Amino acid sequence: MHKRHASILSTVALLSLGITTTGTVSQTKPNTASPAKKSSPVAARTIPPIKCTDPDTMAACKSFKQLVDARDERIVKILLGMPSTYRNLSDSYRHIAYVCLAKNSDEFRTVDFQLPKGKSYKPYSVYLSEETEKRSSEQSAFLGPSTPSHPVAPSIQDQWFDEFVSQEVYDFGGVDVHEYIDGLHSDWEMDYGKWARLSETQNDPAGDDSATFEGAYVWLERHTGNDKDSQDIGDDPEHAHISIVDGNIHVHYRFETKTGAHIYVELSIQGSTGRFTQSLIVHELPSLEPVESTGTCMIYKQ
Repeated sequence: MHKRHASILSTVALLSLGITTTGTVSQTKPNTASPAKKSSPVAARTIPPIKCTDPDTMAACKSFKQLVDARDERIVKILLGMPSTYRNLSDSYRHIAYVCLAKNSDEFRTVDFQLPKGKSYKPYSVYLSEETEKRSSEQSAFLGPSTPSHPVAPSIQDQWFDEFVSQEVYDFGGVDVHEYIDGLHSDWEMDYGKWARLSETQNDPAGDDSATFEGAYVWLERHTGNDKDSQDIGDDPEHAHISIVDGNIHVHYRFETKTGAHIYVELSIQGSTGRFTQSLIVHELPSLEPVESTGTCMIYKQ
C-alpha cells in the first residue's frame, strides 16, 4: 500500500526529478489472455449500463466499462459491495461507491464503503465492555504494529479505541480507495475507523447520510498535530487518511516514486453530486504549483 509504480504519474513532467504526474487515477484494457475472474453471488447483481460519451474521460471510461462488462470480481465488489450475507443483516448497511475518471488519461480512482443504517449503531459502552471487539478493531485499524518504520504503540491504539462522545452512537468500518491505470489495478488504500451520529437520530433514516466517519489515521494525525514537538505517536503519511463529514469524502496520503520523490495526494468528493477535486503536490519541489484536476464521479448506491 505504500510504494506506487512510477506509471501512476503522467501529464505534467517534473524534469528535475525525472518523473511525471497526473490528475486522477487510471486503468487499461484487461489482459485478454487471462479472463477476469467472476464472483458468483455478486456477479448476478445488476450494474446499470455504462455509456462513455465525454471525450475528455473517454479513455478511462472505456477501461472502466471493459472491466464491468467482463464482470471483473474486484470492480463488481467495489460497485455492489459484498453479498448481503457478509454483513449478516442486509438492511443494516448501504453500500456506496464513487468512480472518478481522469481527464485525457486512461486512469481512474474508486472510493467505496458500507454506510451504516440506524440499527447498526450502538452506545459506546457496549464496545468498551467487549475486549474481543476492542482488539479486533485495533487490529483492523492499525494492522497490529502497522509498518516497521511507523509502529503504533498498543497504548496509543487503546487511546484511539477508548475515545468517544457520550451523546453519540457508533459503528466501526473501513473506507477503501482503489487506483486503476491502463485498465489494470494499480493500488489499494484504506482507512478503518469509527462512524458516529447523535444518539437522538439513531431511529431516523434521514440521519443515515449525516453520520460522520473518522479513520484511525485521521485521528493519529489530529493528535500528533496538537504538539509538533511531542513524540510521533505513529502517524504514517503514506497510509490513507480518510474522513467523511456532511456526506463529503476527504482522502489524503503520500507515496514515493521509484526516483525517490514524494507525492502528496489530496482528493475531495462531494457526496451528493459526485463532483471531485484532486491535487498532487511534490514534496521536494514546494515552489511547483500543485497538479490540480476536477470532474464528476459516477455514483453507485445499493
